[in-house]
Amino acid sequence: MNAVGGIVDASQDGLTIIVEVADGRVCAARISSTRRTDLSRLFVGRPADEAPLLAERIFALCGAAHRVVAARAIASARGEPVPAQRNRSDAIALAAERLGASLRSNMILALQRESKSADLELVRPLGELLSLLRDLCAQSFARAPGAAEAARLLIVRIRASGHALGLAAEGAEPAYPLAFRQLEKEFAASEPLAITAPDSLGDADDLEIMQRARAAGASFAVAPSLEGRAPETGAFARRWAETDFSKGALAARFQARMIDIAECLSELEGAERDFPAACHAFSPALREGFAAAETSRGRLCHWVRLSVDGRIADHQIVAPTEWNFHPTGPFIETLLGASMSRGCAERRIVQLASLFDPCAPFRVEVREHGHA
Repeated sequence: MNAVGGIVDASQDGLTIIVEVADGRVCAARISSTRRTDLSRLFVGRPADEAPLLAERIFALCGAAHRVVAARAIASARGEPVPAQRNRSDAIALAAERLGASLRSNMILALQRESKSADLELVRPLGELLSLLRDLCAQSFARAPGAAEAARLLIVRIRASGHALGLAAEGAEPAYPLAFRQLEKEFAASEPLAITAPDSLGDADDLEIMQRARAAGASFAVAPSLEGRAPETGAFARRWAETDFSKGALAARFQARMIDIAECLSELEGAERDFPAACHAFSPALREGFAAAETSRGRLCHWVRLSVDGRIADHQIVAPTEWNFHPTGPFIETLLGASMSRGCAERRIVQLASLFDPCAPFRVEVREHGHA
């Protein structure tokens, strides 16, 4: 068997996941990448104030998060405090983008199913909700008079749209849209992939990440690692303790994403309250700043060093995909030794990769062991 699958064609830059199967089990797996991981060099030499908007444009898939995290890293390097109102608007933008990205990823998974009748019925209302979330991100960054009220009205509409779709707020009994319930049932009924508690990244890891990014530069950003660990980041890393492991990795990871979606909706519904810090940020040295925030795909980190005249002297970005799809990382660990029948191996691996949710296109090749 030599199958190719995924969410894009093989001509696009991204990840290639090559899996070898023998006697119904995965005996080897590797990842090759052609995706650009050197784009942080585009920031060097530019005025620091240009970096947040440039980051948003370059990394459009999680543009709001890149904008916020870059701005916080620069503010830390300058020793500038972040006003409470700015923190609140940034937190709203992050929650809106995280919610939208998670819903979009679920919809892609649903549309890959053979039976799509319920899924197609979800496309229009979900598209309208995603449009509202994009507008909310834009309003959160606006500084014009009336922007805060416009954001409040958008949140009211988002809350109504979310509940109409069956997206329960955190703490309520889950009530997914039909297409998502069907996905959950499919994952629960499939051959269970082994699952264990992840080695989750968090605030406590940021100092070491910063030190390694500063010392190794782009080589660390391409394949980040922490000694003796295989860290994971993303919805499952955040919410794993609330999930049911008994039905295997696919079901638990999907459940974690749905819990995360409910949390984001809950955060937006309580937008009038004070938010915790949108980013974990600090200054390790004069004119240096580091910031990290949680996105739908996981922890996003920026480290910057400013020159005396306020330009970007160095800038490193460590993205979630490089942790989760590291050559010895959690995605590969989940695959190795997994039971995979010939007929469903390609589909299951595509679903697993989609639940890890790389911020790059990917393709999957499944081969019989020993295939030349």
